[in-house]
Amino acid sequence: MCGDDAVSEVIGFSLILVMIILALGIWAVHTAPQFTEDLERTQNENILRQFAAFKYDLDSFLAAGNTGVYGRKIFTYASGKHPSSIFTFSRPLHGRFSMERGHPAFQIDGTAYYPVVFTYRSANRYAENIVLELRDGVFTADPYGLTLPGYGNENSAVHMVVSDSSFVPWVISGEEEVIVSYRLERVLQSGSGIFCVFDFSMR
Repeated sequence: MCGDDAVSEVIGFSLILVMIILALGIWAVHTAPQFTEDLERTQNENILRQFAAFKYDLDSFLAAGNTGVYGRKIFTYASGKHPSSIFTFSRPLHGRFSMERGHPAFQIDGTAYYPVVFTYRSANRYAENIVLELRDGVFTADPYGLTLPGYGNENSAVHMVVSDSSFVPWVISGEEEVIVSYRLERVLQSGSGIFCVFDFSMR
């Protein structure tokens, strides 16, 4: 009789343990990925707004035309960085920022000037991967399909450019915060339009 009681306790404990494992498994398969996807979508939208604000800051610099003036933009990731559970799993939410020279190059008095290109690529697993790009004043977001127009109009093109001699390409991944510093060095005029020469750095 005592033996039967012991067996019953073992069976009961085993059934409870199986139910707990099943519940945790269902949670990990269904609830956790949805939570992570929502977090990643929030991050994407947050970075999108920050890029749009960055374009507005540069537009303001160009409109003022004041050379020698410094500006700075701080890109931060969405809050709630890494969802976790009792399994201690995590999803990398960090994206990849890069700053490089675009093409074609413009030659003015023997010096090459290039359109500057800022790019952010998300590192999401569940939500849509996005690519944000600010190229010579034109801001595009894929797959959102958003395009904000560049500077100037049909008659007078205004280009945001960097000097070939002073520009340093940057690639930053996995940081919580990315700081872009910039300064309007000079404004040049040529047959191709007005060139606003910036000095950029990223860290």
